[in-house]
Amino acid sequence: MANFTTEDLAFTGYSQTVDVSNNLTYNEIIERIYLDKTEEFEVVHFCNQFLQRYKVPQTKISFQKVESLLQHSILENEVYREQLLDWIASNWVKI
Repeated sequence: MANFTTEDLAFTGYSQTVDVSNNLTYNEIIERIYLDKTEEFEVVHFCNQFLQRYKVPQTKISFQKVESLLQHSILENEVYREQLLDWIASNWVKI
């Protein structure tokens, strides 16, 4: 998996309520069906997950593009990880 961190995010203002020192919490978040797009840790993991799953450049620019597409107004009410991954992949070149 790509190893970008919170330092690589383009946007600010995310919630930082997840305690990543607890492995159980970490694993629960990774395996969730839903994504909390306001939670910094979840957004970082999601963006890294996208870069790993799809054949896109493993760069900070790509990482931030995933983050930007995740904030697209069309996805405002979408919370399902797989739906978000599919939409971003489908629109990677279009937007």
